[in-house]
Formats: sequence, structure tokens, C-alpha cells
Amino acid sequence: MDSRDTAALERFCAEHRIPVRRRPDIWGDLLEPFLDTWFDDRHHTATLDRLARGGVGCDEAVRIRRRVGPLMAAYNSLHWDWCHLGLADLLAAAASDHVPAELRVPPQDRAAFRAWAMEIADRPVRTDTA
Repeated sequence: MDSRDTAALERFCAEHRIPVRRRPDIWGDLLEPFLDTWFDDRHHTATLDRLARGGVGCDEAVRIRRRVGPLMAAYNSLHWDWCHLGLADLLAAAASDHVPAELRVPPQDRAAFRAWAMEIADRPVRTDTA
């Protein structure tokens, strides 16, 4: 989005009293190990520090990554993304026909899965007045 688009979006939000949310990309950091790239120890430490500041401690990050790891590894084995995986990718993977059925989130469980993922994403919310 260029600066004109950003300015237009901010005006629209202000006119319609839509709060602007700024938050770190928690899922981008949580899904980093499933990218098709390599990071050194210093980078991993910085990622864990960002997660902790966002409300996800090291032990919880490990548990989350274990839960979504097989799903995201299968998903990214098709995309070979080396730059970014985030919440949208996680939710797409959960229902993707390109992921083995045993790794997908069953349709009846997707609302709960989405709510769980959103709760994690929403932890570091900060409301700005726009």
C-alpha cells in the first residue's frame, strides 16, 4: 500500500469511527520456522524476544509451533515461501485441499481454530486514535 492509499484508508476509518489497530505480527514470528529459509541463532533469539513482548512466552511458542507445525510444513512445501507466513496462511492451510486431509482442521472445528488463532494474534493490540 502506498502512502496515498494509507492516507485514504486512515481518513475513511476516522470518518466512520473505525479504530485503528497496530500490533506486531505474532503469527509471522510463530510461523517463521516453517519458511523455506535458514536463520541464525541471533535471529531466532530476536524472534522469541518479540513473541515474549507480544504475550507469547517461549514454552507457549513451542506448544503452538508443535500444534501447527505439520500443517504449515505441508502447506509451505507447495508454496516454498521464504519471506513470510502469517495468520492468513495458517487459516488457508487449515482448510486447503492441497494439504493432506489428516493435517487439515475438520470443518466442524474451524470456527474454534480461528478463534484460538485470533486470540493469539490479538494479544498485543494497541488502539490508536485516528
